[in-house]
Amino acid sequence: PEAWRRADQLLERASNPLSKFFALQILEDLAKQRWKVLAVQQRAQVKQYAVGLAIKLSSDETLLRSNKVLLRKLNAVIAHIIRQEWPKLWTSFIPEIVAASRTSEPLCENNMEILCILSEEV
Repeated sequence: PEAWRRADQLLERASNPLSKFFALQILEDLAKQRWKVLAVQQRAQVKQYAVGLAIKLSSDETLLRSNKVLLRKLNAVIAHIIRQEWPKLWTSFIPEIVAASRTSEPLCENNMEILCILSEEV
């Protein structure tokens, strides 16, 4: 149940893409099943880490293409977090995603992927 606390370390240090995918699976399960039981500060940290990693991995075209599978999984994690947080707890989500999309084309492309995941579930 506490494996999510080490997911960030695994994502940063692992060289095997399968290990990174496993860490993202742990975060996805956390966002799906245990999000509401986390303390507010813990939720904020996980959300900040996931969004920061997505920005990092989609900051340029080369990174975006080389991490496509991991980014898809990370986008699913972020989508689950958005479902739990928006609109009541993450009121600034829409302005944030719009502002971030203006910074670079690869980041805009990834943000569209996140919105697509959200729209498919609605």
